[in-house]
Amino acid sequence: MGKPEKERYELRPKTLVFCGNSRLPENVTAKHVFGYLSIELEIDPIGLKIVDVSCTLLPTLGEKILVNALLGYEIEEGVKNAVNEIENRFFSTTKRAIIAAIEDAYKRYTDYVREKEIEK
Repeated sequence: MGKPEKERYELRPKTLVFCGNSRLPENVTAKHVFGYLSIELEIDPIGLKIVDVSCTLLPTLGEKILVNALLGYEIEEGVKNAVNEIENRFFSTTKRAIIAAIEDAYKRYTDYVREKEIEK
């Protein structure tokens, strides 16, 4: 049984969401409809832990690998885990796009941190 509908769409107070995107390969049908794959990381700004993950266009088992590699980890460690797990356990034409989207989300995070440091 899934989460109640309202709870499924509520963010935790004060969390930050970083979204990474990448182009899908030409030989993937979804490329011609959507064009891009997106990964969202919801981060607790206090402990910098990943508290939720969302990914568009990823098959269920691939999503399980991704979520298990990210959820509960500090963002830097989680990103390294996720890239390693996708590299070693997920075999699909979308593999490079998934890794690129993870790295893009991490770049959004590092850009945010850099911006906050400049403001100080």
